[in-house]
Amino acid sequence: MAAFVTDAHRQQYHEDGCVKIEGVFDQHWIDMVTRGIDRIIETYEAGKQPEKVTEESCQAPFFIDGKEGNYRILHVAAYSAEIQTWIQDSPAAQILADVMEADTLRYWLDGTFAKAGNTPDTATPWHNDECTYPLTGVHSASLWMALTDVGEDNAPLVTLRGSNKDPHRYHSTFSPQDVERPPEFHPWTELQARVTAPDAPIQSWPAKAGDVLVIHPKTIHGSAPRKSPQKGRRLAFSSRWIGDDIRYAPTPLSLDLALKEGGKRPVVGEPLPQDSFPVTWRRAA
Repeated sequence: MAAFVTDAHRQQYHEDGCVKIEGVFDQHWIDMVTRGIDRIIETYEAGKQPEKVTEESCQAPFFIDGKEGNYRILHVAAYSAEIQTWIQDSPAAQILADVMEADTLRYWLDGTFAKAGNTPDTATPWHNDECTYPLTGVHSASLWMALTDVGEDNAPLVTLRGSNKDPHRYHSTFSPQDVERPPEFHPWTELQARVTAPDAPIQSWPAKAGDVLVIHPKTIHGSAPRKSPQKGRRLAFSSRWIGDDIRYAPTPLSLDLALKEGGKRPVVGEPLPQDSFPVTWRRAA
């Protein structure tokens, strides 16, 4: 397998919280993942629920919302044979492991973002990923894969440079709101104020189909709205993996882990159980 990750990539990831690696996936992989996603969308548009193809991946419940080409889809891996092949056989796992400097990876969650038209609601609101995690550790990056060209007018991903170094978390709007906020969590309004400040170090990430972004779990990010007058869509697939240093550490504001039916409940302070979160990739000795 070709070596895509350089020391410069690792340095930028640790310094800025996001790095682009160009030309990772060729047309074979782009077509495969797109085909799997389009099959899910077609099933939804026909008023049906997709059927699982495996019990070994992505135990969180399938979710989709949207219309007219604008869709947010969560947890499709267990419902797509194409994405299962991509998980097992593509360079994705090794790229993430090489950037994070991890020796094992487990596939965890995914999100698909299809954007069409050119209205303000094609933007993705600012957020970061770890705020709802019942986990501790830094080996939980996301691999954001461009399935179409994503120019500056086609809803590029945007990040708050350096926010991966924040020592605190934020109280997400997706977390319970009727519980006392632990001291290590800052209010969501603070996150919003940081990204709207006049001197906010915002970085935009245009990409070509097949490019990837590796995004630190603490990095504050979102997407610009789609402004292109051209017909078509912006399509991206974001997968989340967990590595060597991840331990189970729930908080009052974290979302629960989805386990296999009958799966072993995690022990606080220990790695996630193998029965529900099997190792997907292991570095060769």
